[in-house]
Amino acid sequence: MTCAGRWANAWAYASFWCAGSLALGLDDSGLLAQASLTDSQADFENAGFQANKGMILYNTTQSTSGPIAAVTPTTLTATGVTWDTDDGYRAVSINGAEIATIEHYLNVTAGNIFAVMASVGACDCTLASWAFNGLYDGNDFLGKLNIIEAGAYHTCRCGMPGQRMTPDERTHWLTQSNMQLDAIRTGKIDVCQGATGSDYPSVGWAEQSLTSWNAAKIIANRIARTST
Repeated sequence: MTCAGRWANAWAYASFWCAGSLALGLDDSGLLAQASLTDSQADFENAGFQANKGMILYNTTQSTSGPIAAVTPTTLTATGVTWDTDDGYRAVSINGAEIATIEHYLNVTAGNIFAVMASVGACDCTLASWAFNGLYDGNDFLGKLNIIEAGAYHTCRCGMPGQRMTPDERTHWLTQSNMQLDAIRTGKIDVCQGATGSDYPSVGWAEQSLTSWNAAKIIANRIARTST
C-alpha cells in the first residue's frame, strides 16, 4: 500500500456522520435492464434526493454509478446506470459541492495517517484486512479513522450548514483520532498483515473456544496482543 489517496469515500463519510442521508436496498421492479431504480418501499423525494445536483447513485451489484438525473418518490434515475430486479443500490443525499468538500477533508486528514504509517514502515507492507478492506466504505480501522478525523477537521458532520460540531465534540473526536494515530506510531496497533501489536483490535468476549484448535488459537492471539 503506497502512502497516497484516502481511506474512505464521501458516501461513507456521510453515512457515518449523518445516517439519515443514506438510502440502500434492492430494486423491486421485477424487470431487467431498466433505466431507473425502483424501490416501492422508498420515499426518495422526502429523503432529500434531488436531480442534477451531483448526487451519486450506486448499483452495488453491477459496480456502476452515476449522477442522479431524475427523482420520484419510488424511483431514481442515474446517468449511465441500468437496473435488473434485485440489484442492490446505495445513495446518500449530499450534492456535488458537499461531496467535493468532504473529499477535500478526507484527503487532508489521510495525510496525517500516511505520515504516521510511513514512520513505522507501514506504507510498504500488505495491510491486514481489518485495517483496510479495499472498499473505501469506512468499515475498517483506517477508513473509520480517516472519517472521524476528517469530521473533526471539517467540524460539519454531514457537510451541511447547521450541522456543525460543538467545540467539546470536536475536541473529543480529535483526541480519539490522535490516540489511534499514536497507537500506530508506537506499535501498539500494527496495521500490517500478521499484526501482533499489543492493542490489536479485537473483542475478547467474541472469541469462543468451540474446538481445541480454536482454544489454542485464542491463547496465541492473547499472547501476541500482550507481548509488546
